[in-house]
Amino acid sequence: MAVGRVSSSGSSSLGRRGRNRVLLDEAHRARNRGRERRAIGLYKRILLEDPHNADVALRVAPMLARRGEGFEAWQIYRAVAREFARARQYHECLTVYREACRFVPWEFEAWRLCAELQLKMGRDEAAFQTLIDGRNHFRDLHTRAQAIALLCRARAIEPWEPHLVLDLARLYTRSEQSDSALELLACLAQRVQGPLLRRVRALQWRITLAPRFAWLWLRAFGESDGGPSRLAELKSRALGRRTG
Repeated sequence: MAVGRVSSSGSSSLGRRGRNRVLLDEAHRARNRGRERRAIGLYKRILLEDPHNADVALRVAPMLARRGEGFEAWQIYRAVAREFARARQYHECLTVYREACRFVPWEFEAWRLCAELQLKMGRDEAAFQTLIDGRNHFRDLHTRAQAIALLCRARAIEPWEPHLVLDLARLYTRSEQSDSALELLACLAQRVQGPLLRRVRALQWRITLAPRFAWLWLRAFGESDGGPSRLAELKSRALGRRTG
Protein backbone atom coordinates (compact mmCIF):
# COMPACT_ATOMS: atom_id res chain seq x y z
CA MET A 1 0.00 0.00 0.00
CA ALA A 2 2.85 2.33 0.75
CA VAL A 3 4.23 1.68 -2.71
CA GLY A 4 0.82 2.40 -4.15
CA ARG A 5 0.64 5.78 -2.38
CA VAL A 6 4.11 6.80 -3.57
CA SER A 7 3.24 5.81 -7.11
CA SER A 8 -0.01 7.76 -6.94
CA SER A 9 1.78 10.82 -5.57
CA GLY A 10 4.46 10.57 -8.23
CA SER A 11 1.84 10.25 -10.93
CA SER A 12 0.00 13.28 -9.55
CA SER A 13 3.22 15.31 -9.47
CA LEU A 14 4.02 14.38 -13.06
CA GLY A 15 0.50 15.28 -14.08
CA ARG A 16 0.75 18.66 -12.38
CA ARG A 17 4.07 19.41 -14.07
CA GLY A 18 2.58 18.44 -17.38
CA ARG A 19 -0.42 20.74 -16.87
CA ASN A 20 1.85 23.57 -15.83
CA ARG A 21 3.98 23.09 -18.94
CA VAL A 22 0.87 23.33 -21.12
CA LEU A 23 -0.30 26.42 -19.22
CA LEU A 24 3.16 27.99 -19.48
CA ASP A 25 3.32 27.49 -23.25
CA GLU A 26 -0.16 28.93 -23.60
CA ALA A 27 0.76 31.91 -21.40
CA HIS A 28 3.89 32.62 -23.46
CA ARG A 29 1.85 32.56 -26.66
CA ALA A 30 -0.73 34.91 -25.19
CA ARG A 31 1.97 37.32 -24.03
CA ASN A 32 3.73 37.28 -27.40
CA ARG A 33 0.43 38.11 -29.11
CA GLY A 34 -0.16 41.06 -26.80
CA ARG A 35 -2.96 39.37 -24.86
CA GLU A 36 -1.64 40.41 -21.47
CA ARG A 37 -4.80 39.84 -19.46
CA ARG A 38 -5.01 36.20 -20.58
CA ALA A 39 -1.28 35.71 -20.05
CA ILE A 40 -1.52 37.09 -16.52
CA GLY A 41 -4.41 34.78 -15.71
CA LEU A 42 -2.47 31.75 -16.94
CA TYR A 43 0.72 32.70 -15.09
CA LYS A 44 -1.31 33.12 -11.90
CA ARG A 45 -2.82 29.66 -12.32
CA ILE A 46 0.69 28.22 -12.50
CA LEU A 47 1.75 30.14 -9.38
CA LEU A 48 -1.23 28.78 -7.45
CA GLU A 49 0.15 25.27 -7.89
CA ASP A 50 3.82 26.22 -7.92
CA PRO A 51 4.21 29.38 -5.77
CA HIS A 52 8.02 29.12 -5.70
CA ASN A 53 8.40 29.31 -9.48
CA ALA A 54 10.60 32.40 -9.70
CA ASP A 55 10.71 32.41 -13.50
CA VAL A 56 6.93 32.62 -13.79
CA ALA A 57 6.68 35.13 -10.94
CA LEU A 58 9.21 37.45 -12.60
CA ARG A 59 7.31 37.21 -15.88
CA VAL A 60 3.96 38.18 -14.42
CA ALA A 61 5.10 40.91 -11.98
CA PRO A 62 6.04 43.57 -14.58
CA MET A 63 2.87 42.79 -16.52
CA LEU A 64 0.80 43.44 -13.40
CA ALA A 65 2.68 46.69 -12.79
CA ARG A 66 2.00 47.89 -16.33
CA ARG A 67 -1.70 47.21 -15.86
CA GLY A 68 -1.85 49.33 -12.70
CA GLU A 69 -1.72 46.46 -10.22
CA GLY A 70 1.50 47.67 -8.64
CA PHE A 71 0.81 46.48 -5.11
CA GLU A 72 0.32 42.88 -6.24
CA ALA A 73 3.41 43.17 -8.43
CA TRP A 74 5.47 44.35 -5.45
CA GLN A 75 4.22 41.47 -3.30
CA ILE A 76 5.47 39.06 -5.97
CA TYR A 77 8.84 40.79 -6.28
CA ARG A 78 9.31 40.80 -2.52
CA ALA A 79 8.43 37.11 -2.18
CA VAL A 80 10.88 36.11 -4.92
CA ALA A 81 13.63 38.29 -3.44
CA ARG A 82 13.13 36.69 -0.04
CA GLU A 83 13.44 33.23 -1.54
CA PHE A 84 16.74 34.19 -3.17
CA ALA A 85 17.98 35.79 0.07
CA ARG A 86 17.13 32.65 2.07
CA ALA A 87 19.14 30.64 -0.44
CA ARG A 88 22.01 33.20 -0.10
CA GLN A 89 21.71 34.00 -3.80
CA TYR A 90 22.31 37.69 -3.21
CA HIS A 91 23.11 38.69 -6.78
CA GLU A 92 19.80 37.23 -7.95
CA CYS A 93 18.03 38.90 -5.04
CA LEU A 94 19.56 42.26 -6.00
CA THR A 95 18.44 41.81 -9.60
CA VAL A 96 14.87 41.32 -8.38
CA TYR A 97 14.97 44.44 -6.21
CA ARG A 98 16.39 46.49 -9.06
CA GLU A 99 13.61 45.33 -11.34
CA ALA A 100 11.06 46.19 -8.65
CA CYS A 101 12.50 49.70 -8.39
CA ARG A 102 12.04 50.02 -12.13
CA PHE A 103 8.48 48.73 -12.40
CA VAL A 104 7.01 49.82 -9.03
CA PRO A 105 9.11 52.91 -8.19
CA TRP A 106 6.45 54.26 -5.81
CA GLU A 107 7.10 51.37 -3.41
CA PHE A 108 9.36 52.79 -0.71
CA GLU A 109 10.43 49.36 0.50
CA ALA A 110 11.76 48.42 -2.95
CA TRP A 111 14.33 51.23 -2.79
CA ARG A 112 15.16 50.70 0.88
CA LEU A 113 15.67 46.96 0.60
CA CYS A 114 17.67 47.32 -2.60
CA ALA A 115 20.02 49.80 -0.93
CA GLU A 116 20.35 47.72 2.23
CA LEU A 117 21.32 44.67 0.19
CA GLN A 118 23.87 46.69 -1.76
CA LEU A 119 25.39 47.84 1.53
CA LYS A 120 25.49 44.25 2.75
CA MET A 121 27.36 43.35 -0.45
CA GLY A 122 29.87 46.16 0.11
CA ARG A 123 28.51 48.36 -2.69
CA ASP A 124 28.29 51.62 -0.79
CA GLU A 125 28.36 53.93 -3.82
CA ALA A 126 25.62 51.96 -5.56
CA ALA A 127 23.52 51.99 -2.39
CA PHE A 128 23.92 55.76 -2.08
CA GLN A 129 22.81 56.26 -5.69
CA THR A 130 19.86 53.91 -5.19
CA LEU A 131 18.66 55.97 -2.23
CA ILE A 132 19.03 59.25 -4.14
CA ASP A 133 17.23 57.82 -7.18
CA GLY A 134 14.49 56.53 -4.92
CA ARG A 135 14.04 59.91 -3.25
CA ASN A 136 13.26 61.42 -6.65
CA HIS A 137 10.10 59.32 -6.86
CA PHE A 138 8.68 60.76 -3.62
CA ARG A 139 8.02 64.42 -4.32
CA ASP A 140 4.53 65.24 -3.14
CA LEU A 141 3.14 66.12 0.27
CA HIS A 142 1.91 62.61 0.99
CA THR A 143 5.29 60.96 0.32
CA ARG A 144 7.52 63.52 2.04
CA ALA A 145 8.21 61.22 4.99
CA GLN A 146 9.51 58.52 2.63
CA ALA A 147 11.75 61.04 0.88
CA ILE A 148 13.19 62.16 4.22
CA ALA A 149 13.76 58.55 5.31
CA LEU A 150 15.68 57.73 2.12
CA LEU A 151 17.85 60.85 2.40
CA CYS A 152 18.59 60.17 6.07
CA ARG A 153 19.72 56.66 5.15
CA ALA A 154 21.88 58.10 2.38
CA ARG A 155 23.48 60.45 4.91
CA ALA A 156 24.68 57.41 6.82
CA ILE A 157 26.83 56.70 3.75
CA GLU A 158 27.77 60.26 2.71
CA PRO A 159 26.98 62.52 5.68
CA TRP A 160 27.87 65.86 4.10
CA GLU A 161 27.16 65.49 0.41
CA PRO A 162 25.99 69.10 -0.12
CA HIS A 163 23.14 68.54 -2.57
CA LEU A 164 21.72 65.81 -0.36
CA VAL A 165 21.91 67.98 2.76
CA LEU A 166 20.32 70.97 1.01
CA ASP A 167 17.49 68.76 -0.24
CA LEU A 168 16.96 67.28 3.22
CA ALA A 169 16.96 70.74 4.81
CA ARG A 170 14.28 71.90 2.39
CA LEU A 171 12.17 68.85 3.19
CA TYR A 172 12.56 69.45 6.93
CA THR A 173 11.43 73.04 6.43
CA ARG A 174 8.32 71.97 4.52
CA SER A 175 7.59 69.45 7.27
CA GLU A 176 7.69 72.15 9.97
CA GLN A 177 11.04 70.93 11.27
CA SER A 178 12.90 74.20 10.77
CA ASP A 179 15.21 73.64 13.75
CA SER A 180 16.50 70.42 12.19
CA ALA A 181 16.94 72.18 8.85
CA LEU A 182 18.90 75.07 10.39
CA GLU A 183 21.11 72.70 12.36
CA LEU A 184 22.01 70.85 9.17
CA LEU A 185 22.66 74.06 7.26
CA ALA A 186 24.87 75.50 10.00
CA CYS A 187 27.09 72.42 9.84
CA LEU A 188 27.10 72.36 6.04
CA ALA A 189 28.10 76.05 5.88
CA GLN A 190 31.41 75.14 7.51
CA ARG A 191 32.17 72.59 4.80
CA VAL A 192 31.34 74.35 1.53
CA GLN A 193 32.18 77.56 -0.28
CA GLY A 194 31.37 79.44 -3.46
CA PRO A 195 27.97 78.81 -5.08
CA LEU A 196 27.12 76.04 -2.62
CA LEU A 197 27.73 78.33 0.35
CA ARG A 198 25.50 80.95 -1.23
CA ARG A 199 22.74 78.36 -1.56
CA VAL A 200 23.14 77.44 2.11
CA ARG A 201 22.97 81.09 3.22
CA ALA A 202 20.00 81.77 0.95
CA LEU A 203 18.07 78.87 2.44
CA GLN A 204 18.93 79.96 5.98
CA TRP A 205 17.65 83.45 5.13
CA ARG A 206 14.48 82.05 3.55
CA ILE A 207 13.74 79.94 6.62
CA THR A 208 14.40 82.62 9.26
CA LEU A 209 13.99 85.95 7.42
CA ALA A 210 16.73 87.11 9.79
CA PRO A 211 18.95 90.06 8.70
CA ARG A 212 21.98 88.12 9.96
CA PHE A 213 21.52 85.48 7.27
CA ALA A 214 20.90 88.13 4.63
CA TRP A 215 24.27 89.59 5.57
CA LEU A 216 25.95 86.17 5.51
CA TRP A 217 24.46 85.52 2.07
CA LEU A 218 25.83 88.83 0.81
CA ARG A 219 29.22 88.10 2.29
CA ALA A 220 29.33 84.66 0.68
CA PHE A 221 28.41 86.23 -2.63
CA GLY A 222 31.08 88.89 -2.33
CA GLU A 223 33.87 86.62 -1.15
CA SER A 224 33.42 84.22 -4.07
CA ASP A 225 32.77 86.79 -6.80
CA GLY A 226 35.19 89.65 -6.59
CA GLY A 227 36.11 90.10 -2.95
CA PRO A 228 35.45 93.29 -0.92
CA SER A 229 34.65 95.52 -3.90
CA ARG A 230 31.97 93.12 -5.12
CA LEU A 231 30.57 92.87 -1.59
CA ALA A 232 30.36 96.65 -1.29
CA GLU A 233 28.52 96.84 -4.60
CA LEU A 234 25.98 94.23 -3.48
CA LYS A 235 25.44 95.99 -0.16
CA SER A 236 24.90 99.27 -1.95
CA ARG A 237 22.32 97.70 -4.24
CA ALA A 238 20.54 96.06 -1.32
CA LEU A 239 20.40 99.36 0.59
CA GLY A 240 19.21 101.15 -2.53
CA ARG A 241 16.32 98.72 -2.94
CA ARG A 242 15.42 99.14 0.72
CA THR A 243 15.37 102.97 0.60
CA GLY A 244 13.98 103.32 -2.91
